[in-house]
Amino acid sequence: MSAHLLPPNRTPLEAALADACELALDPSPIRGLADSARCPAALLPWLAWSRSVENLDAAATEEQQRALIASSVAVHRRKGTPAAVRQVFRDLDLGEVRISEGNHRWLADGSMTADGFPTAGDPMGWPEYRVQIDKVLSLEQAAAARKILNDVAPARSVLWGLDFTGATLIANGYASANGAYTAGVIRT
Repeated sequence: MSAHLLPPNRTPLEAALADACELALDPSPIRGLADSARCPAALLPWLAWSRSVENLDAAATEEQQRALIASSVAVHRRKGTPAAVRQVFRDLDLGEVRISEGNHRWLADGSMTADGFPTAGDPMGWPEYRVQIDKVLSLEQAAAARKILNDVAPARSVLWGLDFTGATLIANGYASANGAYTAGVIRT
């Protein structure tokens, strides 16, 4: 602190102490530490910790880590909602998702449709939900997605599985079940 920051009614002793204790530090390097876009890559885990970002290690790239940190406040505001789940999947480039909640599909005439849930019509299946992804995920990415869903999805819900049977690469036969990928549903 320097003498010019003291009030006009300062004493000579206060001014002398301020000048003697003045530090020649430049605070500009710490200005970007709280901004996910400007924070040095080595300090991103600390910024994620300060913003309560769970599972930063699920991000494969630095850009994905920065996106997770940047959207952490919005995700925490909407935690437990489908919007939070969609945002985290977008941040990690895992594709767009559609969330189907509950396993009962009653029609207006009283009959039920089969939509892939094996427990369709079970009265105890109301908390189940399924995440349908438009992109093929590797088994490693699916494990990371399940871990993220445990933190972001509603606590009352139970994940039935990750379903990417409608993904383009599966539909055209490009992707196959080869150990790293699976062509269908990953059950939890």
